Amino acid sequence: MYAPQTLAGPAPIAMRLIGLLDADLLAAFATLERGLVGGAGATILVDVRDLQTLGNEEMTALLEAIRSARAQGRDVRLDARSLPWRNLMKKNLGMQPSVTPELRSDIRRTVIIAHSGRTTKRR
Repeated sequence: MYAPQTLAGPAPIAMRLIGLLDADLLAAFATLERGLVGGAGATILVDVRDLQTLGNEEMTALLEAIRSARAQGRDVRLDARSLPWRNLMKKNLGMQPSVTPELRSDIRRTVIIAHSGRTTKRR
């Protein structure tokens, strides 16, 4: 039988990145990540399964942004399920606390950042 458990702190927040990973998406991620954690100290799980990358440089830049947030005391974790992300995470993030199925099931809010690489001009 399932019995909900009381969380010791604020519920984790999923931040789902969708689209093309570029400088604009990285800037939006950094701004939103700082605002979400705020004073509450919530854990941010960064979901990258729908993210398109052009190369390892962009992936490494996202990992650097996560590492920077962790160095400043915020609990930001990469939810890496694919092999390329896991390999880069091991090389660049070091000992990140694990993202467990229990932690994923405690998520109460999902924030989506979507970005397209296409730019269109309106007439």
